[in-house]
Amino acid sequence: MIFQNLTYNRENPCCNEHPVPVILVMTSNAPDTMYKVLLGNYQQTLSSFVGPTKVFVSGDTLQVYDYSKLDWEWSIFDPESKHKRHETVFPQECKKIFEMGKELVNG
Repeated sequence: MIFQNLTYNRENPCCNEHPVPVILVMTSNAPDTMYKVLLGNYQQTLSSFVGPTKVFVSGDTLQVYDYSKLDWEWSIFDPESKHKRHETVFPQECKKIFEMGKELVNG
């Protein structure tokens, strides 16, 4: 998404004449607060070379459906709270991302 807009010119590093709005969505098993710096850098780069970029992170997601079937114990996770969040919070986040997409398409 970025490479085709690079000019390798210090004075005018981007040749994108038709910016395209972007929504960068990331899901993660870790808390969403862990990715602010990393995604801020991606957001800045995408905004500079592709188009205005919004970021949405859904953290603390359900990585596997049945933690009891793993070959080793993932003791740092609470499967019950992961499932509860997946059933209550995650659907709301999906709706929010959908609405962001509608806004993007409708201008």
